[in-house]
Amino acid sequence: MIRLMTRGGTLVLLLFACGTPEEPAPLCTTYEPSCAVLYEPTYEQIFNRTLKPTCGKPGVSCHAESGKQGGLAFEDIDRAYALLQERGAVKAGDPRCSKVAARIGATDPNIRMPPGLSLHPAEICTIQKWIENGAQR
Repeated sequence: MIRLMTRGGTLVLLLFACGTPEEPAPLCTTYEPSCAVLYEPTYEQIFNRTLKPTCGKPGVSCHAESGKQGGLAFEDIDRAYALLQERGAVKAGDPRCSKVAARIGATDPNIRMPPGLSLHPAEICTIQKWIENGAQR
C-alpha cells in the first residue's frame, strides 16, 4: 500500500508491504514458494493434522478451548476457521504478511508457535501454501 502525507509542510511517501499505519504489519516471515508440502494444503488437512493435535489438545495446549491464547481455540474446525479470520491471523494470498505464518516460522523462541518446539519445515510450508492459495475453508 502507498500513502502520501505531509509532515511539517513536506510531502512524505509511505510504503507499506504489510499492514497499515492503523494496523502495524505482523512479524516478518520468509516464504519459499518452491518449498515441499507435507500433505495437501487445505484447511481441513491443516486443522486435523497440525492445528488440533499440536496446538488445540485439550488440557495441554495454548489453543485448547480452556486456554484460548490470543482468543483462538483449535478444537472445533468451523469455529477455529472463523476465529482465524476474525482475529486477522491469516492474510489470504500473502503468507509473508500473515500472523500465523510469521509465528510458526519464527526462529526466536519467544515468538515462535507452538512454544517449546518447531513445526516440521514441510508443515510450515503446507500452512504457507494454504494461505498463498487464498486460505479457503
